[in-house]
Amino acid sequence: MKLGNIEAAPGEKAYGFFKTGETHGRFPVHIPLHIVNGAEDGPTLVVQAGASGLEIEPSLILPHVVNELDPADVSGTLILAPLMNTSGFEFARVNSIYDDKHLNQVGRGDAKGSVSEQLVDAYYQAAIANADALLDIRTGSQWSYHHFAGVIDAGDVDRSKALAIALGLPQVVIGKDRYDSMAQAAASAGKATVVAFIGGGPGLRDYRDQDLGRIRNAVLNAMRHLGMLGGDPESDVDSVAVIREHSLITPTGERGFTFMDKSLRGQAVNAGDVLGYVRHPFSGETIERIKAPRDGIMVHAGASWPVAPEDEILAIIGDLVEEIEIG
Repeated sequence: MKLGNIEAAPGEKAYGFFKTGETHGRFPVHIPLHIVNGAEDGPTLVVQAGASGLEIEPSLILPHVVNELDPADVSGTLILAPLMNTSGFEFARVNSIYDDKHLNQVGRGDAKGSVSEQLVDAYYQAAIANADALLDIRTGSQWSYHHFAGVIDAGDVDRSKALAIALGLPQVVIGKDRYDSMAQAAASAGKATVVAFIGGGPGLRDYRDQDLGRIRNAVLNAMRHLGMLGGDPESDVDSVAVIREHSLITPTGERGFTFMDKSLRGQAVNAGDVLGYVRHPFSGETIERIKAPRDGIMVHAGASWPVAPEDEILAIIGDLVEEIEIG
């Protein structure tokens, strides 16, 4: 297995920097990549994280997952990118510093486009296009906290759903992708694709160990599901609820501090139930109540920081499709 100048023979690991292009000043642009090439043939799984420069939790644990793996026990190949947006990370920004673009909002990239579009194009063609499955790990950055697996309603949804259930997160949510992401392109191409939303918001401070464990388990469970690794699935839940998303609640534009009722996550709500409220920052009065537009199940996702950007997800509601016991 070779990507750029990173090469791992069967039964070996490799780490390096996959060059995707150059800046306008002709400085190289890289993505740090790990390759675990199993001793036996099998599928190729791509695990990526850190498309936003503020999504740092995965980078704390994913290299340890690579260290934990023995290629002699692996069938197939794991390609792992723990922190894709290195420039955004360096300057504490969501978007790439090169052109102010989000790496997960330029589709599969463009070889003749901007620096970020070239980066995504080179990476997509070398890694994702030749893979059997994609696990895209995202967090809520500083605004939201998440704990579910997302399946994009495109391509082979059944394969993607089966992979998502295997991760061991409490909910699998089937819905549309809000952006033109690499995962959207991979799902549309028929690859088993899951977007695992784990952490963010207060999680880095309050739930760090739990979330890092969930990220680790998600990767190893994905490999087990694909027949790349032996052993029993690991999870901190006993069942997985499969939900079809129907309502995505975002700020209405009313200015103030937004507080969501986090105790409702994972619970059934009725149309009209109050999910949160907006308070005036100076008077303290409640100026808006955020209500459920229809009946459903609240997803383990949504705003945690009270100053939420206009397009931030405040809450997700969907219909329960099935409940699956795991373990």
